[in-house]
Amino acid sequence: MESMDELELLARALPDARPPSDEVVARGRAKAAAARTRPRPGRLTSRGSLARRNWVPRNWAPRNWARRSWAWAAVATAAVVAVVVALAANLAPAPAPVLTPAPSPKPGPNQAMLDLAARIEKLHEPPRRYWRTSRTADDKTRTENWLPRSAGDQVMLWRVAGGKCVWGFSGDWGGRYGDRSVADFTMADLAALPAETGALERKFREYNRIWNERGFRESFAEFAPVLGNMLYMPISPQVRAGVLRVLAGQPGTRAHGVARDPLGREGLVVDLGGEGGTFNDVPVKYRLFISLHNGAWQANVAYAVKGGRIVSYDATLVSGWTDLPPRMPKGCPRKG
Repeated sequence: MESMDELELLARALPDARPPSDEVVARGRAKAAAARTRPRPGRLTSRGSLARRNWVPRNWAPRNWARRSWAWAAVATAAVVAVVVALAANLAPAPAPVLTPAPSPKPGPNQAMLDLAARIEKLHEPPRRYWRTSRTADDKTRTENWLPRSAGDQVMLWRVAGGKCVWGFSGDWGGRYGDRSVADFTMADLAALPAETGALERKFREYNRIWNERGFRESFAEFAPVLGNMLYMPISPQVRAGVLRVLAGQPGTRAHGVARDPLGREGLVVDLGGEGGTFNDVPVKYRLFISLHNGAWQANVAYAVKGGRIVSYDATLVSGWTDLPPRMPKGCPRKG
């Protein structure tokens, strides 16, 4: 049977290798041929030469000749294998470099706010007819607020203290939102706020500039704590997530982990960096509790600087969109 070409053997051994050049092929075949024909020291020339000289070694036998023939064939084969191995080493692709993964960035101090923002931006809260909020304070008063989404609809507010309605109001605010601590918003303005963090921060910086034109002198870092009020306003979960990201990037903001608010509900505790103050002559520091469910404003708590006891709080009971029409409680004095 005809022997297999050594280069064909190499091609089968390396099916994915790049074909060798003509020069490499010629050099390899020349080395293989030389290995088969090069004489070795002490090698018998051939069995025919012994016959022509009419001399046969005393200990010669056909089986000895066959053994020696196979031995030389093995030598030649070893030389061919060496050439094939050398060619394979030259043709084999270089090993791929080992890539060391870059270390993960160390989480920042406000990572909990960013994680919460990533969760709530996936929520869907379609706007309905009214934005309703119900809030209570440490003195047990309760305030109800119903704001219509569309201008021309009726606004309703009332306040209950000690089980008795102390004041009520209904009227048309022309689609304006009542809280002006950040800006003079309409409901349409709040609905149009961008959710992308950079665009939202640019909006907030514009509001800061407007306040400064009215006589205030605050840097954006000093203005930023009031942005926490945005979290109880009628904005989408996506904009709320953007507010959290803007706040998380401010130098004065610090997230302090999860704790229970004065009503026993878990929330993310955040220090927005605003100045403290006094309450009934007690120096206090303020902490904002943010809902873990939707990122909304949950409670604002004043703690005594010494001892850490709760001095006062304002907490949200209900916050969200509804189609149910508001009704003024019986016996509530109407102011509009």
